[in-house]
Amino acid sequence: MRLFDHFVLVAGSLPDARKHYRRMGFTVAPDGVHPFGTYNANMYFQDGPMIETLAVENPVAYAKAIATGNSFVKNDAAYREAQGDRGFSHVVLTSSDADRDHAAFQERSVSGGDLVPFSRAFEQPDGRVETIAVKLAFATPAKAQTGFYFTCEDVVAAAVDRSLLLNHENGALGAKQVLSCSRDPLIYVEFLRNLFGADEIRVRDGSVACLAPNGCASIVTPEVLLQDYGIEQRPSGTDLLHSGLVFQVTDLESTKALFTHNNILYDQHDGRLVTRQSPQSRAFFVFEQVHEHGRG
Repeated sequence: MRLFDHFVLVAGSLPDARKHYRRMGFTVAPDGVHPFGTYNANMYFQDGPMIETLAVENPVAYAKAIATGNSFVKNDAAYREAQGDRGFSHVVLTSSDADRDHAAFQERSVSGGDLVPFSRAFEQPDGRVETIAVKLAFATPAKAQTGFYFTCEDVVAAAVDRSLLLNHENGALGAKQVLSCSRDPLIYVEFLRNLFGADEIRVRDGSVACLAPNGCASIVTPEVLLQDYGIEQRPSGTDLLHSGLVFQVTDLESTKALFTHNNILYDQHDGRLVTRQSPQSRAFFVFEQVHEHGRG
């Protein structure tokens, strides 16, 4: 069964997004520049997938990548055109063979574009520069316009020391659940089953959930999203919108105090903190208290 690798949040301004997430108490890695016009600022966790915040660094290279059919950039541009520059574009899973994934996605008619192999420099916290290389295979459900997924194979994985990046002032241990929204979650059951290689998909009134070894992918109706998290989303037609992430934290009261001190807007809903949408991010974050027996 596939694991979550990371989640991609889009930003119009990477410096502004960095400031915002730092105010929220996240430790943010140095910028990583891609060879096709984008760059990122990532957040890593002790117990959960990485979060990639993505922006356009070189508009000329970005436009050239679109023209030459780069699936990563084409999907990013499609998302930005439809949803704007402050959302949640991709859910990313691990892969041991991206070529095989790509062939399987084509066979099931869910391919989100051609394979994208690339390498880039990665700056270690101590300033040393390493090179990493990956290969990406893309999947997009037939009924979705902006609910993107891809798998990521580490072709060259550098010995990266991220120890200085794993501790966050807000106490976040990691995102254990990704929340997506659709008016009809049931139409995505087979897509999730095949994408994750899952034996079981939990189907409940207004939601479907796929349990991976390191998290849960949930697709819920707007009504469930409003009831459970106080968040309003209005996906059009049968579209799928990646909407939010649920984090476990070591001390929810300390997280609340930090948000209050740093003027982070949030609501309290069923004993959890739910951040409001902001000029920096349309995605919402949920913070809940971790219990030691529930740590994965």
